[in-house]
Amino acid sequence: MPMSMAFATSIARGPYLSNVTTSGITVAFEVNLFSCSGGVKYATNSYWSAYGAFTNTINSPSSATHHTFMLSGLLPWTDYAYRVFTNSDSSEVHFFRTAPIGTVPFSFIAYGDPRTNQPEHRTVAQQAWSHRTQFVLNSGDLVTDGNTWLGALEWTEFFNSISNLAGDAAYYPAVGNHEDEVDGYFRPQFELPNNEQWYSFDYSNCHFVILNNCADFSPGSAQYNFVEADLTAAAGNYDFIFVCFHCPPYTCGTEHGNDTNSQTYLCPLFEANGVSIVFNGHNHGYERNFVNGIYYIVTGGGGATLYGVSPQSYTIYAESVYHYCLITINGDSLHFEAKYDDGTTFDSFDLTSPLYAEDTQNFIKGFSLNAYPNPFNSSCAIEIPNSEFLITNVEIFDLNGKSVGRLVAPITHNRPPITEFVWRPAPFISSGVYLVRVIYNGKTMTKRIAYLK
Repeated sequence: MPMSMAFATSIARGPYLSNVTTSGITVAFEVNLFSCSGGVKYATNSYWSAYGAFTNTINSPSSATHHTFMLSGLLPWTDYAYRVFTNSDSSEVHFFRTAPIGTVPFSFIAYGDPRTNQPEHRTVAQQAWSHRTQFVLNSGDLVTDGNTWLGALEWTEFFNSISNLAGDAAYYPAVGNHEDEVDGYFRPQFELPNNEQWYSFDYSNCHFVILNNCADFSPGSAQYNFVEADLTAAAGNYDFIFVCFHCPPYTCGTEHGNDTNSQTYLCPLFEANGVSIVFNGHNHGYERNFVNGIYYIVTGGGGATLYGVSPQSYTIYAESVYHYCLITINGDSLHFEAKYDDGTTFDSFDLTSPLYAEDTQNFIKGFSLNAYPNPFNSSCAIEIPNSEFLITNVEIFDLNGKSVGRLVAPITHNRPPITEFVWRPAPFISSGVYLVRVIYNGKTMTKRIAYLK
């Protein structure tokens, strides 16, 4: 056998995608043993389908074992075909779609904790791949030994399990406790935004935040400052905001309890800024919990040995099962499905954007509705100028449309310049985001307020 064949390099991990935007995407792969040159060939899917050829090639400038290519200048919301190659190997043809400009229907996958059982992980990942979603969230614990190089074989098996899923859709993992040696063993594998431990991205009309609650997130820390600023900027500007990290603030799993630090430091930020769903792992199974207007989905059924469940007062559904979650966004509507590893749906629900009331019912021209302080922790003053409007009552609703309070203006013989209503939530009212709703002459004005108990 020629010496060049005996030591030929081959693609060991990937290709896998990340950082999808309206005009670009990142493609990464790794080779075994020896550094070598490599590259990516790509074309629009329509061109590939018609001619079986690629129109663009990017080559690496130097030899490496980890190859990263940032494809740019792409068309928005367009399907592309691509293949990676080295000097002695090439991958199968994979496909991806760039992000859209504006609001379009799209879908994504969320799951986590593949860890010890890569054959089962492969089953889950292949079934998830069949939906051809636009990207994937992983809630952490990708492998069992993610903190030493002894886990090299596990990493290779992990990437083999997601070869189709991450080869055709951008893959966004969170750091789990099994890969918390981030700089040495997590970051070298991936190409993610920011510092790769905590980051965010936009897609269509939604905002996504990935955190690492295995690292410091106490007030004043770099991570806390990041998520506070990020969510504050996002609030009110997206139909849905999602957060993903490993250890769940609320869980009914029997192996790990609630992460109380996340409850103390992170959940108030979620509640104040209109987060719709938080995805977690750590407990190996499925849970749908609902606390203070937010769904806390534990999706840790990606392959690791399953743990038991013991439903709590906030638990809507729980099952010890291998699974993944499919989320479909259509404008201001969200459809959620939890699916067994054979694709059968076993839990589902629908959400309407918390901005829906504001976007569709803000009809009173020249009208202003003010609330302060906002967020608040004991009482909130709601002010309405009386220049041409005379409002005698307002109503408070939660995000599910249930009325939780009705405020009536004090009787007065004179028409004051401003009518003030004060809401002091009853003791049974939970922290969360609420809607102040005013009706005038058959038209409605709605404003969001955040109650931090």
